[in-house]
Amino acid sequence: METNTETPQREPRRTMTARTVFTSGKDCAEKIERYFEEYLPSSEEVADIEGLADFLGVTRRDLIALTEHKTYGVMLKRAWNRIAKIKKQLAFRGKLPAAVLSFDLKNNHGYRDRPEEQQEGAVPTVIFQGRAEDWAR
Repeated sequence: METNTETPQREPRRTMTARTVFTSGKDCAEKIERYFEEYLPSSEEVADIEGLADFLGVTRRDLIALTEHKTYGVMLKRAWNRIAKIKKQLAFRGKLPAAVLSFDLKNNHGYRDRPEEQQEGAVPTVIFQGRAEDWAR
């Protein structure tokens, strides 16, 4: 008995409009699931935004624009979250450098460093000017 070990085919590149990428909400959900459940395991790639875009046959910018679509946006945002979750788990296990995770989360997932002064319970920084012996009295 032969088993099919071929990597699922990526969608052909096309000019981006929502209806050329997905024919329906069901089609969108199925393609996203196929990316995670079939394509990634067989390709051994790490899930990422660019990989999902390539799989769907669109550019990263096109995919970002589709996250605002009334029918497909929520599903794509969940896929975005799933990608971030996968990468965080790889980092926790030491399989993805923290710097790479940080760069990706900031550039593809909207994460930001929180300035220290906005952190809860942060102690304000005090700067003393002058000679230490003068202000120490």
